[in-house]
Amino acid sequence: MFDREMFLKGTWGAQYHLQLQPDEKTIVLSPHKALSNFWSGDVQIQLRRRNIQTIVLAGMSANLFVESHLRDAVEQGFDVIVVKDATTGSGKEATQAAYVNYGLIANEVVTTEEIIHRLKQVAEAQASKPMA
Repeated sequence: MFDREMFLKGTWGAQYHLQLQPDEKTIVLSPHKALSNFWSGDVQIQLRRRNIQTIVLAGMSANLFVESHLRDAVEQGFDVIVVKDATTGSGKEATQAAYVNYGLIANEVVTTEEIIHRLKQVAEAQASKPMA
């Protein structure tokens, strides 16, 4: 990740994938300087401002960035669902260690298929609510 300069400002590694370009509805967080945006960025402010209590967490560097965000979010009182098969680490051992810790720390650990199903159910329920 670091050898490939994946997040180096001004390089391809810091650009959004064409299919994932943020639109006007997308909230782009400030970049974090260490392992978690909760201490060096604005993720907590953005979540609290929108009354968001539950976080669905996935990403690269399972035992560093993902796990750090998980720990910090839980310590700040958020409910965290980790999407296990949408995370990976720097090797088999690191990834497995993160998976063990997810089970100990997260409110839930689910698969991509499970979270997509649940999110669709939430969206359907919200769409069927009468307007106030």
